[in-house]
Amino acid sequence: MTELDPDREAPPLVYLGCHLELRQIAREFCRKRFEPEDDGEAHDLFPDLQARYPTARSSKDDPEKLECLNRDDIAFNVNRLRSEAAHKLAHADALEEYGELRAA
Repeated sequence: MTELDPDREAPPLVYLGCHLELRQIAREFCRKRFEPEDDGEAHDLFPDLQARYPTARSSKDDPEKLECLNRDDIAFNVNRLRSEAAHKLAHADALEEYGELRAA
């Protein structure tokens, strides 16, 4: 950020976002270096699933391997995904309505 914004004119939230992104990059780098890649055999029955998900007791920044999730974690993610889907569907409906009113 010292090179991008030497006069520190950006809002503090921009710095926070950059810091979080840097942590994500570091986490991904460390994961690739210290955890071997999954060979995909464990997810042959459910190929659409991610390898990692957040847990009910942790933040989204620290996902857990799919195999390590308990029932509460799975329920947490199912509810989270369905909630996101409902919000996206409502957004799509509103955008569609806006487009129809605008075209009229």
